[in-house]
Amino acid sequence: MSASLSPDRPDPLTFSQLVRDLITKVGELMTTQIALTKAELKAESQKLLIAAVFGVVALLAGFTGLLLGGFSIILLLSQWLNVVWASLITTGLYLLVTGLLVMGMILELRKSSERMQVETQA
Repeated sequence: MSASLSPDRPDPLTFSQLVRDLITKVGELMTTQIALTKAELKAESQKLLIAAVFGVVALLAGFTGLLLGGFSIILLLSQWLNVVWASLITTGLYLLVTGLLVMGMILELRKSSERMQVETQA
């Protein structure tokens, strides 16, 4: 069995040559796909690294803001109360906000897990 599919080849191709060409082309396609995937992963990992650096800097800035905000609340309350009571009230406010945020996180996790549908394959 022979076929002449390509105009640049003067000799007719046998079935084994066609299969060999097909395997070669599939191998080239897979190599190209792997190279493209590696390039995409490298680009995405660089983006992720830059985002992580910005996230850490934002976290440190936020922590500093919370720390200075706490000192400001203590100084403000110390105008009317003893410094110890002002510190206790500020700590209580921070614990209340933290508790509310934790409750919100737990509710969101429960809501997300209820929406999530897991498909099992037998």
